[in-house]
Amino acid sequence: MKKIIVASLVAGLFASINAQAATTTAPTAVTLTANGYVAMGNVTTNINLARQFAITAVAARAGFVKNDFEATLSANVIAGAFDNAANNRFGVIAGSNKGYNVFTGSSVGGSVAQCGKPAVKADDADLAAKYVEAGSLALANANGCNRPL
Repeated sequence: MKKIIVASLVAGLFASINAQAATTTAPTAVTLTANGYVAMGNVTTNINLARQFAITAVAARAGFVKNDFEATLSANVIAGAFDNAANNRFGVIAGSNKGYNVFTGSSVGGSVAQCGKPAVKADDADLAAKYVEAGSLALANANGCNRPL
């Protein structure tokens, strides 16, 4: 009887692994542009799941980022990146549709920090995610933040 139970547990484990392997998807392709903002994720597509992205550097190594890489966004988070090739700077912004704070960082400031006032709960369901946009990121400012305090 014990052998039957063990055998069924092992069979169930392998069936579970095969089922998960069959449902994996390739990372979403995102290509950085020289001196341009690129969004990663949005509040309408798989926002409740962690998502993978395959980031492609600016062609001919002409941007701040020189090599392609992969990144994972946590569930409920969207992000954006700005490769400022002309001034040799890079910045990122991220926010959650369930959180109140936007976070930015840049190669100039060297850290990631809260950016601007927290979102107000009464505004709408997207909370901080609605502020993840090109206008909220300015690489000339400390940590790339371009939102009012």
